[in-house]
Amino acid sequence: MSIPSDSCCLVVGATNPTSIGYQTALTLLQAGVHHVSIMGRNQEKLDKAVLLLSTIGGTGKVSGVLGDLKKPESMKTVVEEACEQMGGKLDCLICCGGNGYSEYLGLDVSDLESYRLMQNVAILSPMVLAEAAFPHLHESKNPGGGTIVMVGSVSADVPWPNTAPHNFAMAGKNTMMQTLAFKYRRGNVRVNLVAAGVIHSGALDTMAKKKNIPVETYAALRADSQPLGRNGTLEDVSNAVLYLASPASGFTTGEILRVDGGLHLSNWWNRQVMLKEYVGGSS
Repeated sequence: MSIPSDSCCLVVGATNPTSIGYQTALTLLQAGVHHVSIMGRNQEKLDKAVLLLSTIGGTGKVSGVLGDLKKPESMKTVVEEACEQMGGKLDCLICCGGNGYSEYLGLDVSDLESYRLMQNVAILSPMVLAEAAFPHLHESKNPGGGTIVMVGSVSADVPWPNTAPHNFAMAGKNTMMQTLAFKYRRGNVRVNLVAAGVIHSGALDTMAKKKNIPVETYAALRADSQPLGRNGTLEDVSNAVLYLASPASGFTTGEILRVDGGLHLSNWWNRQVMLKEYVGGSS
């Protein structure tokens, strides 16, 4: 699968080497894109990620821009700075942040602020990024036009009360993506989403630690419930993103591409187990 070698891409949420965003930036570089700008909220981590990607990513240029998905009002500036770094050119916007890592895990479902946080991270900030990027993407000369790829989660379809803030936000992200796809349909810009299933990223390791379960044990438990008998890899997701960002998907827009190992075929890792584990009340 190829992507034009003069492509310039902004990848959001790409500073952690164990994250989907970081792997996506690396996959784009290995596919031969000209320039990747990554966004992160910590300057030290951002600088380290830029250096590492520049070292292992091939001949493409790498730059970084500070930004925090919890602050939607700052996202327009992120796009402006990234485009300036890339010579005023932007062909692909990839929004990977906010899929369950760091503080998004274990949010208090009784606190309204948990829901506001996830709405900002998963819906409002990606929407502002897309709107700010559209004029640049509209000018893309890539076959199939400019592309926006959101990374979401199959949790959008999971009625699990303990992760409600995240699930609600992922469902909203799906609708936001499809709304933008329709809005931009004649604007030389395609918009799609990869819905990730159980992926062995750093987030899975963090979940295991919060549950006081050895990472290997927790990963094995999750893998055992997958129809394909394993958890997904970062590369499984980044390759799907590359497909949607490339001309290979030129007749695809508004699509939710599940990368879940067939999880949707298995009644959500045994819904009966979920029902036994959760005892809800009227509150």
